[in-house]
Amino acid sequence: GVEPGLRGPTRREGAAEMVEEGRYALAEVALEAERSRLQQLQAINEPATLSRLAAIGVPRGRRGRVSGAGAGSIAWELAERVGPKGAVVAADIDPRFLDDFPGENRIVVTHDLREGPVPPADFHFAHGRAILAHVEDLKTAARHLVESVRPGGWVLCEEPDYGACAPCDPGHPHADTFARYLEGVLAGDRMDPFAGRHVYCALADAGLENLQSSAITEIVCGGSPRARYRRETMENVREMAVGQGSYTEQSFQALLDCLDDPSFRYVDVLWVGVWGRRPPRQRAIHH
Repeated sequence: GVEPGLRGPTRREGAAEMVEEGRYALAEVALEAERSRLQQLQAINEPATLSRLAAIGVPRGRRGRVSGAGAGSIAWELAERVGPKGAVVAADIDPRFLDDFPGENRIVVTHDLREGPVPPADFHFAHGRAILAHVEDLKTAARHLVESVRPGGWVLCEEPDYGACAPCDPGHPHADTFARYLEGVLAGDRMDPFAGRHVYCALADAGLENLQSSAITEIVCGGSPRARYRRETMENVREMAVGQGSYTEQSFQALLDCLDDPSFRYVDVLWVGVWGRRPPRQRAIHH
């Protein structure tokens, strides 16, 4: 998703924030620059996602749906797993990076998870990543995701949790800059900074059974792939951040410098994966 901590309108569904109804804050970013950012996000999360998919098991011939499909890596992965006799729907509120996905049994739809399940709501499997954190009503969106699968179907959600994110060395020259950045994140004006922990309860309340979870983070050094992803995201929203008054040009540049410095280390966001099964229909009892 887009970097949180920017003041402005309420949260919306999708992998990025929006500045007005139906639009992403990053919708105006040059196509290739935003594609690069999304591909970096995919690279960070893909190993954990693939491990969770393996734990669930997605047989060939099934129907899968990906919400917040972004640049399409998980949609392509599912298409490979379900094979030509299966089908995959890639849904996103901003599907501009999915132009190459449509094909036999591969469909792209523009969809807002706030409005309801992706029709026809009979999928065997549904996946969402970095979506629920950006929705004002996380519980309702989680229910819509669950309702997208048929009874007996599986749902996997992966959301960030900033609760443990912090500089490793509070005395480092960049520590205060990073701490101020985190204050904006944890204010929750643009996203739920604790969506990772909230999604478990939301999916349980939506009726999923056999819930399982895993979480992963890293110690990040400035200049590393994770730090470059965060820096590129912030660079893409620089004009908006300064224009809103969240940063001055000087303080914004200080944050970028912080993310470039290999001597600065921080505990990264915790990515939490939660998955479970929608209960099968109960057979009618005949007397």
